[in-house]
Amino acid sequence: MLATMLRAADFSAPRLVQYTALLAALAGVVTWSSLLLTPAESQTPAVAPQVLAARSDSPALQWFANQPSTVEIKVSGVMAGARGAVAILRLNDGPPRSFLAGEQLTPGVRLAAVEADGVLIERGAEQSRIKVSKLADSPPLPRLTR
Repeated sequence: MLATMLRAADFSAPRLVQYTALLAALAGVVTWSSLLLTPAESQTPAVAPQVLAARSDSPALQWFANQPSTVEIKVSGVMAGARGAVAILRLNDGPPRSFLAGEQLTPGVRLAAVEADGVLIERGAEQSRIKVSKLADSPPLPRLTR
């Protein structure tokens, strides 16, 4: 019986290489698991609020910030549409686009209402009204009839 156990435990060179590779892989998993699963101390330096306020125009900071983004809104017009009142807005000097009441303009900024002479914008908990821009008076046209 002991002889059959020794024959079963007979190691060949390829089998020894397999066992060595298996042990190396297991050691790697244990090592990397202990390194990756232990929490690291934060090395983030303290930054003054004035410095953060000065860098608030950075798109990356605005993307990850938990604040309403800063956006310049110009109202080109308002009109009634099939699905309700529609506002034609320009965001940050971009092309005019149409928005329905309740739509999100940018993260944290929402078109709360469309009124007859402007719009109501919500930035977080703050609300502001923006009037429709008035067109300049057109020059008088000559009469074309005799």
